[in-house]
Amino acid sequence: MLKTLTFIFSLTATTLLSTSSHAVSIDSSSPYLMIKSVGEQVFQSVGEAKAKAQINEKTMQAIIESTLMPYIDVTFASYKILGPQLKKTSKEQREGFVEAMTVNLIKTYSSALSQYNNQTVRYEADRDVGDKSMIDIKTELVSNDAQPINMIFKLRKNSKTGEWKAYDLIVEGISLIDAKRSELSKPLRVNGIDYVTNMLVN
Repeated sequence: MLKTLTFIFSLTATTLLSTSSHAVSIDSSSPYLMIKSVGEQVFQSVGEAKAKAQINEKTMQAIIESTLMPYIDVTFASYKILGPQLKKTSKEQREGFVEAMTVNLIKTYSSALSQYNNQTVRYEADRDVGDKSMIDIKTELVSNDAQPINMIFKLRKNSKTGEWKAYDLIVEGISLIDAKRSELSKPLRVNGIDYVTNMLVN
């Protein structure tokens, strides 16, 4: 079940947020426009890679690392995954965990991206967010041979830069952060953060 959820989360996140290596710069000051802009570019990116027979692990990881990860708040997501264990860690351990989560996400998203097959996305209309620092954006993943998948992207605004980044994805009511926290809570509690950090990159 967890593997199935991981694939769905990975595919939908990659579909909405990844871009091609030659894509234009994305304005992340508006969360709605950011999600839509980078989402539209994924189809060109993957389509071109498939046309050139470049769907391989190295290419996909390069795309993810350079273009997807800048729009993901890995630090905030990692701290929420650590939950109550966060207070028991040192600065160095937290930094190591965030780096490991980044590597883990790159691998996961890369695997999902290689399986992209002409899905499309319906986006929630752009609206004024006022002075909010955290919002939810509703989207739907649509394919020809399945029912639409309801998704909610949770985004957080950086108080210093004013940029929005995604930190969680809820698919059909199930949160990626909650699923990952459930997966890692026992090994974190029993074996500690250093063990889990190693586990994430191996």
